[in-house]
Amino acid sequence: MSVWETYPPNYRAKEVRYILTAIRAGECVSVVGLSGAGKSNLMGFLAHRMPPDAPRPWLVDCNRLIEQSPPAFFRLIRHTLGETNEALDEVGALDAAVGRLLSATPRGVCLLLDRFDSLPNQGLGLIESSLRALRDAHKYALTLVTATRRPLDPHSELAELFYAHTLWLGPLAESDARWSVTRFAERRGLSWDENVVMQIVRLSWGYASFLRAVCEAVAAEGRLDAHEIAAHPAVRKRLDEFWADHPTPQEISQAGLQGHPFLATSPLTDTTQLTAKEYLLLQYFRQHPDEVCEKDDLIRAVWPEDKIYARGIRDESLAQLVRRLREKIEPDPSQPRYIHTVPGRGYRYRPG
Repeated sequence: MSVWETYPPNYRAKEVRYILTAIRAGECVSVVGLSGAGKSNLMGFLAHRMPPDAPRPWLVDCNRLIEQSPPAFFRLIRHTLGETNEALDEVGALDAAVGRLLSATPRGVCLLLDRFDSLPNQGLGLIESSLRALRDAHKYALTLVTATRRPLDPHSELAELFYAHTLWLGPLAESDARWSVTRFAERRGLSWDENVVMQIVRLSWGYASFLRAVCEAVAAEGRLDAHEIAAHPAVRKRLDEFWADHPTPQEISQAGLQGHPFLATSPLTDTTQLTAKEYLLLQYFRQHPDEVCEKDDLIRAVWPEDKIYARGIRDESLAQLVRRLREKIEPDPSQPRYIHTVPGRGYRYRPG
């Protein structure tokens, strides 16, 4: 028995129903989910538990590219479809492979492109235009389902295919979340009663990666104190991964996570206690993550240029502003986690 056969038949029922309705009509779907939303689980479930009357699914994991190039991407799809022969024209070979598959599959073919946003930027235009041409050549018989952390570029060759069908992936339904917690406990040999299961679901809101992290914290500590859980290394690690993608407040809202207690104290969202200049400084850092921000650039970003010369803003003023900002956003200002000093040059902001 494969792991996918252990999933409940109604797993992600709402989302699966949405996708099936679209692909049965020959339409394409863009699944968008922030870090830890469970996109790969959904794509794997679709690949292994698709109803027999739906288009035949083929799961293409873009993380398995052996090289970052368009030919390698098209070769990966062909290999997924079961064709491993060498080809000089990978796009043409893929077109032919899809045609042969469709001739033997009257109900259609669906390519599930997991981690589609891991494709290389160089050559992405060629990938998008070729996929669009492939889809046009087999219109309605071939459908695409992409899984990405952000919506597809609205100006890309592919965008028109997904205008009517973009699905934001949020927390699990309560039944799915409870099943996930129960499965975790079974794997660890733990006996959690219904109260513990529901407390874990409540604390995590059923968001996939947070749910797993809370399970790990409770398994390690044996306690369900909300403050202790939020501070546990397992939860902090998932939060670091979540914030490393710099999700906007709008994206957090679309993911159904607005107001989540785990996200309430992040320096990326909690700016209510900042002064105007502290806010400007943080905004500049957020716009240049993991870059060395030169002192002069920071001064120009925070103090209008005319005032720089009038007041003679110096490095000391910037250092004092950085110190005040650290005191408000750093867990331990004496050992900065987010704003790091680059001696002789400026500062580096690391949100994760």
